[in-house]
This record gives sequence, structure tokens and C-alpha cells, in this order.
Amino acid sequence: AVALGFNFVESGLAWGVSAVLMVVAVIAYASAAGALASRLVLAFVQSAFVALHIQLAQGQTELHFGVFVTLALLLVYLDWKLIIFGAAAFAVHHIAFDRLQAAGLGFFCLTEANFGLIVVHAVYVVVQSAVEVVLAINMNRAARQGDELGVLVSSVNRADGISLDVRGVVTETEGANALKATLS
Repeated sequence: AVALGFNFVESGLAWGVSAVLMVVAVIAYASAAGALASRLVLAFVQSAFVALHIQLAQGQTELHFGVFVTLALLLVYLDWKLIIFGAAAFAVHHIAFDRLQAAGLGFFCLTEANFGLIVVHAVYVVVQSAVEVVLAINMNRAARQGDELGVLVSSVNRADGISLDVRGVVTETEGANALKATLS
């Protein structure tokens, strides 16, 4: 953002908004690391940085790639809610900034206001978000199953030998339930 600010003679805006967003991110992370609220705030901050980049570049199309990169990065949380939240944040930004740009108020979404093109952008975001929601759900399920299988294996493999009694191990996923039934 700062580099873009210097390039487009908006360094004050770049420094100011970047500082605010970084403070918000640090507070969110430090106060509730891992909690859904913290992850939502961090997703918002990342989305806001992309919006800032687009503003600083006066709507250049290339800076819109940040939208798709951000949505892809949100997969790291394995939570479909964050992907939908990010997509919604970008939708609100694009519509609001396009209309503010059309009104001549110094905001930029594209190089010139064009609501039809905003709709085209939205279609791409919806398609990517839909695919990522499916990926996040399936990846989350696989990760949970892997964790449960790991707990089951650790329960069986003890320092003094092997114990097939896994009644006390709580499982919810299909694979872990199958292994637990087999061991029982």
C-alpha cells in the first residue's frame, strides 16, 4: 500500500489507512487469536488492504487480482464462513466505491465507474467463492478426520504396549468411527 501510495502520489492515505488496519489486525489477533471473531476481523483487514490498493491505483484492473488472491488465502482457515464474508466485503466495496466514483466523489473501483462491469466482477467472485466453499468444507472434514485418527492411534500405541480399548476416545468423523469400531 505504501509503495502504491508513493507511486500514485497518495502516500498520506496509504500510510494512514495502513497504520489503522495494522493496529486493528494486531488487536484482533492478540485479543482472540483463533476465535471466529478474530478470523473475521483479519479477513476484513486483508479485504480492506485490497480495497486500499485498488483506491491507490485509481481502479487499475491489475489490482483486482488481490480480490482473488485474498479469497484463495482465506482457505487456510478451512472455514466456509470466512470465504463468504470476504466475498461479501468485496461486493459491498465494489458497489459502494463504483457508485461513489459515479457521483464524482474521488473514490475508485475501476478506472471509470461502470456498474455493468462490477456485475461481471461479481460473477467471477461468486464462482470462485462457491468452489472455495466446497473445498473448505471438504478440507475441514479431512483435517478433522486426520486429527481423530491420530488421537485413536496414539491411544492404541502406549509406552507399555498396545491397548485396543478405545471406548474413551470421542470420534465424530466417518473414518475415525470406522477405525474405532474395528478396534472395539
